[in-house]
Amino acid sequence: MMKNKSIFLLALSVLTFLFYNCGTSTGSRYPKNEKVKTYDSLNIVSIDQNNIQLKEDFDITPFKTKIEVPERKKTNYTDKKEIWYDYGSPISDQHQKILIGTEDGFRVTVITTDNLDDANQIKSELISKTGNNEVYVDFEPPFYKVKAGDFKDNKSAEDLRFKLNQIGYKEAKVVKETINIFK
Repeated sequence: MMKNKSIFLLALSVLTFLFYNCGTSTGSRYPKNEKVKTYDSLNIVSIDQNNIQLKEDFDITPFKTKIEVPERKKTNYTDKKEIWYDYGSPISDQHQKILIGTEDGFRVTVITTDNLDDANQIKSELISKTGNNEVYVDFEPPFYKVKAGDFKDNKSAEDLRFKLNQIGYKEAKVVKETINIFK
């Protein structure tokens, strides 16, 4: 029995030694806030536990360039031709026009949709592609209709409808409508 007791005490002392001396404590293994010197070729001056200090030896002044933006010439839009079909009609500018009245005439209905965003997008595309600012979005419940032009005669409206068909607006059709008269 004495022999079992001595074996038990020996095993207990070995386990106690292993438990206290072989722990995974990092506090005693790694020093805190101790600076470690490193290689100069890496441009590192020193490393703390919380930050790294680098050498700043790059000079950017030889790489700075002066950017010169040339002035844009002011263009007179009435002199430009419509590039998308080049029939020689000048681009109109609605902002310089004054509305003097309305009368019966013709417009080209380009698209009918139930989405206002789509209608506004088509309107923007038409203005940019044709240069014609006489593009309207009318709400006729429950649809939005994108209409282009203010034509007094059917022939001019048919010409625009044909041009719009050529650039991809296959649903375009001429309709009788009250048009705006500009000065």
